[in-house]
Amino acid sequence: MLASAPRMRSTPMLEQYWALKREAPDAILLYRLGDFYEMFFEDAETAAPLLGLVLTARHRDSDIEAPMCGIPHHALEGYLARLVAAGKKVAIGEQVEPPGRGKALVARKIVRVVTPGTWADAERLDARRPNELAAFARSDGSAAVAYLDLSAGDFSVTPLPEAAAREQLARRAPRELLLRAEDEPAVKPWLASLGSAAPLVSLLGGDAPAGRAAVDLLKRHFATETLLPFGISEAGPEADAAASLLHYARSTQKSACTHVASLRREPWEEGLVVDSVTAGHLELFRSLRDGGRAGSLVALLDRTGTAFGARTLRRLLERPLGRRAEIEARLSAVEELLEDPSRLSAIAKALSLVPDLPRIAGRLSVGTGTPRDVAGLAEGILAASRVEPLLAGAESDLLRPGGEAWPGGFPLDVAEEVRRRLVPEPPATARDGNLVPDGVDAEVDEVRRLRRESASILAGLEAEERAERGIPTLRVKFNQVFGHVFEVPASARAKVPPDALKRQTLASTERYATPALVQVDEKLRTADARLAEREAELFAALVADVVAATPRLLSATAALGLLDALVSLSEVARSHGWCRPALSEEPVLEVTDGRHPVVEALRPREPFVPNDTSLSPESRVVILTGPNMGGKSTYLRQNALVVLLAHVGSFVPAARATVGLCDRIFTRVGASDSLAQGESTFFVEMAETAHILRQATRRSLVVLDEVGRGTSTFDGLSLAWAIAERLHDGAAGEADAPARVLFATHYHELTELALVKPGVKNRTMAVREWRGEVVFLRKVVEGAADRSYGVQVARLAGIPEPVLTRAREILHNLERQQLDVGGRPRLAERADEPVPSGAQLDLFQGASDVVLDALARLDVDQLTPLAALNVLASLQDRLRGDG
Repeated sequence: MLASAPRMRSTPMLEQYWALKREAPDAILLYRLGDFYEMFFEDAETAAPLLGLVLTARHRDSDIEAPMCGIPHHALEGYLARLVAAGKKVAIGEQVEPPGRGKALVARKIVRVVTPGTWADAERLDARRPNELAAFARSDGSAAVAYLDLSAGDFSVTPLPEAAAREQLARRAPRELLLRAEDEPAVKPWLASLGSAAPLVSLLGGDAPAGRAAVDLLKRHFATETLLPFGISEAGPEADAAASLLHYARSTQKSACTHVASLRREPWEEGLVVDSVTAGHLELFRSLRDGGRAGSLVALLDRTGTAFGARTLRRLLERPLGRRAEIEARLSAVEELLEDPSRLSAIAKALSLVPDLPRIAGRLSVGTGTPRDVAGLAEGILAASRVEPLLAGAESDLLRPGGEAWPGGFPLDVAEEVRRRLVPEPPATARDGNLVPDGVDAEVDEVRRLRRESASILAGLEAEERAERGIPTLRVKFNQVFGHVFEVPASARAKVPPDALKRQTLASTERYATPALVQVDEKLRTADARLAEREAELFAALVADVVAATPRLLSATAALGLLDALVSLSEVARSHGWCRPALSEEPVLEVTDGRHPVVEALRPREPFVPNDTSLSPESRVVILTGPNMGGKSTYLRQNALVVLLAHVGSFVPAARATVGLCDRIFTRVGASDSLAQGESTFFVEMAETAHILRQATRRSLVVLDEVGRGTSTFDGLSLAWAIAERLHDGAAGEADAPARVLFATHYHELTELALVKPGVKNRTMAVREWRGEVVFLRKVVEGAADRSYGVQVARLAGIPEPVLTRAREILHNLERQQLDVGGRPRLAERADEPVPSGAQLDLFQGASDVVLDALARLDVDQLTPLAALNVLASLQDRLRGDG
């Protein structure tokens, strides 16, 4: 966008426009002209197609022609939302004085800058998720990312290694990211890899605080002498990132942002880490089907009554706990609520009456709140205060007075003040007036009395003047030019007192005023303006008092939001029959009758088949085989969700569950290309698997589905085998090997790992064949599958019968012409021997050739007697089958 004026003849208005434009050169400037906001030059050319406006021109065909488009001032918020949704910044240049006679130019200034990360419109923001602004800072190899949801005042900072910043941004998905210019080259590649999820980048100006200035800004804002209460170091990137955010928010909103009342430090790897890839695979927040919220885990769990409770629930899923005591405390609270259905129902009903208090407070703090926001805040405080008595007698630590989820401390005094100083049903805007109840302010009462009684006051003056002058036809009249006047007929001119203020002399009448009438007229003519001005002053004072109580309010709503999330978890557990998981310090996972919570809920008429799971250091790798559509992927995901939900502090979808504390959940599930980055499905798969192999620890849960399928059969099988071995053996021995691995595959050869690796166990999805049909039992049983039933599944999908017939013929050849004996490759006997690079299946090779080839490659010295007998039996079966 233009940062300076084009070469053209200047005018006072254009000079003013360019002065404002220089204050926000990267924003679309909305320049107030009367009842419209106008956009000029490149701003107009950018905005017109986004807003569906016709691009026109001011002073067309002159040397000051300017492309332009405009929007009505009363429709500002709707158009703002469209520009912000398109990733644009918008500066609002408002008239700050009324137009007047003789004024060549009305004063204007930028009253706020709206950006994707600072947008706070209640009607257009997603109420159930935060709208976060982020800032990145780095110093000497360390880094920090700070986050601010300006709409609700939630402020946090995460210290982390610089290399982990990309993953952190992918997990949180902020709408806007603040960077220093020198950091942009290093960060841009990260953002490009995020694709459509990448935030808008805003470069910080030279006035952004850093070092000592950053620390001082935070201290001034929070009115503290030190940052120790927030756990923030006064040297390093944490203070820089946090101060940059605060400075940007205050400068764009032209506000002190006093509702940002606290700062929370969130260490990078604290608790159970769920990276963005895993969150996507498990559909925690978005469905893989259409990218929407429906069909995700958060949609299933969200029965919250308040919007801020929904945001809290999302935060619990984003940052699961890692300490056993904290998890047990949440589980105890959920259990106590669940075991008292009447209390649970009463709390849920009370919560449903509480509005979004943090976002209302946020709007009031940045100056965009309305009288109805103030009234709503007061009623919301009173509604929220009715929840506390419902927890009387609670025993769990979180629900007792002073507990993290105990909803006490709401500023009832503020609610009472609002009720006293604001009418019960205020207008939509402060400009509409009628804000202050009678009896609150003497000046307001006096003006209103004057307006109400103006007719009787004027009638009284008229009667007095008529009696004093002896003119029975004297009347009080109103004239737009002269105001209120006494009017008498021409025949009574002699009776007009000489000291009267002559207003108008006509042929038939005489109009004059007295000092008493002038005084009343002045009061009546300025009454509306005086009343509006005084009510605006009183309303501003009321808002200031409300904003001053914001820290108390936000502290109370944080507890109420957690309670709302716990109530939601309790209701879901109760309605779906979930159990409280037992926690263990050992790396185990024992699940009886586990289910996938979302799949079960989405198919209520189809009974979900539950399955057991047993993982421990002694049986730490499960190779899961079975047919397509047999339920393997569902089984993998449901176990990962059981572990996640347990660390959230939720009950889990199972009859019984013991969950060992976990540091990370890794998943490699499904197929995805990154075409924009030139990365194929197989490349993405290998990159994600490499990340798992390098990062997984003994306390991790690893879930792999169909690793290696994106390349040739033998390449994929070899990689899958080697990956499974590495997960079993560990990088430096079994002591650091992940103790919980679920590995689903169609490479049935992998089941032979169980013969040579003691920690590998084989499981398969049970199926039955009935009259040529395949019945998927979706039950996990011991053993290995010998078929994938791909052709049968293809038939169910509608593949034409001639294609299926040909596929069966080819499949028969493949099954008879395996390159090794016994229908499997020789990987179990010599896992360290590479498969020949050119060894692909020959559909036309006979069984005799296959047997001869297998014998030629057989290492007799490595065969045990039992293995030799198995080889001979397999060779014999192969020859007989060919005959």
